[in-house]
Amino acid sequence: MKKMQNVCIAVHDSMLAAALAVPSQLQPLSPQDTLQARHERYQAGNKNLYPAWYLFGCKEKNVEGLVSAYTRQGANVSLCPESKLSVSLDMDIVDTQFCSVSDDLYNKLAAGNIKVIGFLPEAFSSKAALAQFLAQNGGETFLPIQKSYHRDSQPLLPQSSGTAWIVKTPYGSAGKNSTGEPYTVWDDTLLRQKLPSLVQDLKQHQQIICSEFITTCDPYAADADHVVHKLHFLGKETHAGVEPYGTTCQRFIHRCNWQLLHANKIVPLPDFIGEPEITVGIIESVDSLSHFIKTLDFHTGRVMLSVDFMIPTDGKPRYLESNKLAATFAERFDPSLPPIIDTYGNLPL
Repeated sequence: MKKMQNVCIAVHDSMLAAALAVPSQLQPLSPQDTLQARHERYQAGNKNLYPAWYLFGCKEKNVEGLVSAYTRQGANVSLCPESKLSVSLDMDIVDTQFCSVSDDLYNKLAAGNIKVIGFLPEAFSSKAALAQFLAQNGGETFLPIQKSYHRDSQPLLPQSSGTAWIVKTPYGSAGKNSTGEPYTVWDDTLLRQKLPSLVQDLKQHQQIICSEFITTCDPYAADADHVVHKLHFLGKETHAGVEPYGTTCQRFIHRCNWQLLHANKIVPLPDFIGEPEITVGIIESVDSLSHFIKTLDFHTGRVMLSVDFMIPTDGKPRYLESNKLAATFAERFDPSLPPIIDTYGNLPL
């Protein structure tokens, strides 16, 4: 008789607390407590925050969730906050899709004969590193004009035909730096003047990235000038690359306040691009799409990704970032496909 596997789902502390609707969650949950939490949070339905949908499912959104998917495959399923994850836990498999795991801990888990899924190397949390991996994989043509600076860098800005730049840190997401402050948009002339002092003021460990502000003219969005596409990718095998999950993406349609930038010369990104109109879109007709997708296969393993990219007027995608902690995995962009979280959860353990 096949031994029942012990599967631990490790979750970033704040995400797990949000999923359980508690102020904090600092201790692992046993399989019994996990099933009880699943029952209670599933009953709460659409009132839950999105981490609960990932773990416990939601009837209104027609999402099963990881706990049920793994339980149905015959596993004992437990939950663990990221801060408590260690090789001492009783587990045969650990799912790290919703947390960050250092390369050192990954190696220790693997050395302990614990199967790790949902893992990407810690370097992938850096936008500068992601850009480097993409370039090395033949994707340099899909990168915006950009440059990373530390305090000893030459403070020279690349040449660009654009009139604005985004300044950001290598770590961060959702338009915010690692400090929690928003990215800033700079007028080209001002940034060229101020870059030497910005670089000089960096501390020894700090970096900034200056990236051209990409403009679009989207005929499917009334010629909107800043449209970000968010496309799901799924990896199924340990040493294989990822593939797009269908041909439907989410589109964040912005119309920029150029008058504000011209007046102030530097503005927080949210003030410049405003609140988005969020719709879905089909990416089948995008030029160079198959080549662009091929350059993303440096992401490997059983993992879910959300890849952000833009399509400027030349029709060629520009890669922005990858995120395995995206807040859209329970969304159903293509009605013919289940949410990607359920396809991921139902892959054989």
